[in-house]
Amino acid sequence: MGDSQLDEVMAEATLYANDENDRVPVNGGMAGDHDGQEAGFKISDHDLDNLKKRHPFLVEYSDTMLRSYPIETLLKLESTSIKLKNLEKSRAAEERLAVNRDSLVDTLIKVKEGEDNRITRLHEARFLPGMSCSASKMWEAARKQLGNKGHQAIGTYDMKSIGLAGHVTPQGWGAIHDPGSSSISLKMFSINNCGRKLSFKNGEQDDGLVDVAEVGEFKMALRVMREAMAFVHPWNKSVAAIEGFLLQSHFCSKDLEGLDKQAVLLTQFTDYILRENSNRWRGLEAFVSIEEMKGAWDSFFGARPQSMLAKSRRGQSSGSGPQQGQGQPQGQLSGGGQLGGRQVGAGRPYVHPSLFYEDICVMWNVGKCNKAPGNCFTKGGKPLRHVCNFRPDYTRNMPPCGANHASCFYH
Repeated sequence: MGDSQLDEVMAEATLYANDENDRVPVNGGMAGDHDGQEAGFKISDHDLDNLKKRHPFLVEYSDTMLRSYPIETLLKLESTSIKLKNLEKSRAAEERLAVNRDSLVDTLIKVKEGEDNRITRLHEARFLPGMSCSASKMWEAARKQLGNKGHQAIGTYDMKSIGLAGHVTPQGWGAIHDPGSSSISLKMFSINNCGRKLSFKNGEQDDGLVDVAEVGEFKMALRVMREAMAFVHPWNKSVAAIEGFLLQSHFCSKDLEGLDKQAVLLTQFTDYILRENSNRWRGLEAFVSIEEMKGAWDSFFGARPQSMLAKSRRGQSSGSGPQQGQGQPQGQLSGGGQLGGRQVGAGRPYVHPSLFYEDICVMWNVGKCNKAPGNCFTKGGKPLRHVCNFRPDYTRNMPPCGANHASCFYH
């Protein structure tokens, strides 16, 4: 039933009402004896209440109007009401959603003043419908409302109800309440780190958190962090965006295929985005969107030695990579087997020589070296600099970036 049919139904209902209204005497009684009822007959209050109970649509009309119509007209009104309801049901769901969305602009919800302690006394405003604006607008509005401090951290959210009890470390609850916290890490939401306590080594604090070792463990930790965020800040969709990108890219399996420690790389990338989001929160900017994460991953992964290893393996598997000479041990290259002064041992994969620098710490550039600048040495005692080893093009002989930052965080 389209709009034209709806207009016909409404016109028919109006005609019924006007026709009966013209035949109603001034005194409110019924004209004539066409229905076998006596003139001047009025519906009693008791009968009117029963009619309203049996036909709920009559509640929309006043008692005066209902008493002015005969029973037949009321029944016709009921059939018209049923037609209107059926018409509403027959409309496409998309159209109904669009109409409801347009009506939100003129629909204001008044929030009553009250009290809330987050445990035993919950204010009714907590149960308002979800926001319909963009996630970036929610983030920016929250930043203006909360400032740069976040909320007081607690750890009593009911994670047990969704089967995730005991998956969040105390450090995780402390960091997730503050969107501007730069200390948040996915490792804080791994069950393998729950129960670990802070310790001190060489006078420095050690959080005691172990790396996420397996991709399955990484996926679970990511889900835990998303659900924890839903309890703490339902408006914050930054973690859901990270999960969305990883799901769409199948957890970057195309780039990570055949590499070791894939979960470690994914954790480092997640931590990188989390830190970038904390910087954007402090800088009054929207969080990193899925569209931006593709470029962020390409820059992040391209700055790591593993990216060249993955490319070389894909090249070898397709027959376009470096070829081994006949009769040579596996892993050695024809022409001496030397890679930038480094001998390739048996069974080791090909690694591009431009990834190695004699005096730059590779582990610092991937975020794994905690030594202070000036105190980093090789096993042979050679000092290593903590500077960026990033090159835009590893195939060309050009100097590294050399800036005072790790390549994993800035490239």
